[in-house]
Amino acid sequence: METFKAEVVERDKESCLILEIKEQELIIPLTKDEPNEIKKVFNSLVLQLKKAPFQMSIEEREDGDIFHNIAKEYISQLNTELDIIRKELEAHSLVEE
Repeated sequence: METFKAEVVERDKESCLILEIKEQELIIPLTKDEPNEIKKVFNSLVLQLKKAPFQMSIEEREDGDIFHNIAKEYISQLNTELDIIRKELEAHSLVEE
């Protein structure tokens, strides 16, 4: 199973969680409510899951601020959801071989 990198960065004075998947950079806003952006990211993740199982990883930081701590928990829950979705895709023969 492949592991992709996630990190918290500040862009345009907003904290974001960046998911780097192959050549894609998926951005999840952490400091503002953007449900449509999160839906777009999740749809991209599902499309990638159809190709192969993967998980996300975020670097540990001793000086992690609140957004980093939120992102760590988010990644943990996201990995659980990705595993469940991949199994459902396999069960319904929706994966690309």
